[in-house]
Amino acid sequence: MAKKLGADITLNFTEVDVVDEIMKITGGRGVDSSIEGLGLQSTFEQCLKILKPGGTLSSLGVYSEDLVIPMAHFASGLGDHTIRTALCPGGKERMRRLMNVIESGRVDLSEMVTHTYALDDIVEAYDLFMHQRDGVLKIAIKP
Repeated sequence: MAKKLGADITLNFTEVDVVDEIMKITGGRGVDSSIEGLGLQSTFEQCLKILKPGGTLSSLGVYSEDLVIPMAHFASGLGDHTIRTALCPGGKERMRRLMNVIESGRVDLSEMVTHTYALDDIVEAYDLFMHQRDGVLKIAIKP
């Protein structure tokens, strides 16, 4: 999906060690910024490992357990890293910006909608998404 939406490079974590590959791609320097969106300790740590000095990790995932910041991956505090944990901008402003991007036609996100449910079937839709069955990415709910 990332390739379809314009990504230049994609990495499949089931086929490669993503941290090693990113460090190879960047010549061992790491990246300016990384985004953690799954809410997992392991992906949070990977995002820290690939940051170059002065880099920023944006943590957007929703964590079901306490998150631990491992000092070894945080460059023992010497990497001048920044961790952002808020959705920016939040609420209505974030949605307004997203809707403006979609309305402009600059990006077509329709392929991300893999399932459509009636509003009356929203509980079933949430169950499908929560358990990540049937290749679900995004669900459209139609009243």
